[in-house]
Amino acid sequence: MVAEVLRRARRRSLVVLLTGLDPAPFEEGLLPVLPSLTARHGLLVAAVADPEVSRLAAGRGDADAVYGAAAAERTLAERRHVTTLLARHGAEVVDAAPDELAPALADRYLTLKARGRL
Repeated sequence: MVAEVLRRARRRSLVVLLTGLDPAPFEEGLLPVLPSLTARHGLLVAAVADPEVSRLAAGRGDADAVYGAAAAERTLAERRHVTTLLARHGAEVVDAAPDELAPALADRYLTLKARGRL
């Protein structure tokens, strides 16, 4: 995908990537080529957060809830890690619940435009 964007887009553009924030695909696929993309284009990565994961992370009622909370916290920590890696490479990240993703993307776009980053 990155090679195709670099080949087709001659002028600086905003590339919006809608994807999950799972660590393995990012670390193996996107991170190695990310510098070449962000050197020429702005990158906005958008991901849909699962509200159920946040709900599970708050669970503490019994042993099953605690194990569920631990698994959910690990998932949230992995998403934060990927977000941090992307930000270090110059990408913007929007990680929002399904009903909040579209407005969050629009807000980030307007923020980038107001800051002169487009």
